[in-house]
Amino acid sequence: MKNTLLLILAFFALTACSDTNNKLLDKLQTAVKKEPGKAGYTQVKLESITDFEWDTLYYFAGQVSPEEINDQIGIKWDGGKIPGGHDRLIFVKDNKVVSFVDYDLSEFPLQVFGCNTDQWIYPRNRSMFAAFKYCQGEKEVYAFIPEPCYDNIKELQQNKCTEVKKAE
Repeated sequence: MKNTLLLILAFFALTACSDTNNKLLDKLQTAVKKEPGKAGYTQVKLESITDFEWDTLYYFAGQVSPEEINDQIGIKWDGGKIPGGHDRLIFVKDNKVVSFVDYDLSEFPLQVFGCNTDQWIYPRNRSMFAAFKYCQGEKEVYAFIPEPCYDNIKELQQNKCTEVKKAE
């Protein structure tokens, strides 16, 4: 009984330390996984699934240090290290981090792409993204790119997986 109580307390302590926005992650997964429209992709308007004000979105893949994140976003933020096997989306408003999402690539295989000029920085006024499934190796993943740049990667849609290891 005592061990069970300690495990429960440890679980709540660990989850309390994580400020990742799970509500936003759920909304993002739902939006990305919708059936594609006539254009061949799903439109995801980030400003419509966020319930907070933001002016810039930053994307970080994998093993990026907190110092590198601070250098990129231009402010000191104590968001910690990105967990192994995760990517991070950071939302900034008036030079302050207002929310972030760490997502596990094994559970939500979202591959974020940039346009030629913005790379991994997305202003709110260009928050419409195109999302679609494609096969990377033998695993089905979701592409996520600003809609105006969809044509840069649309050929990825031709990469179809067999029934093995499909994205859910």
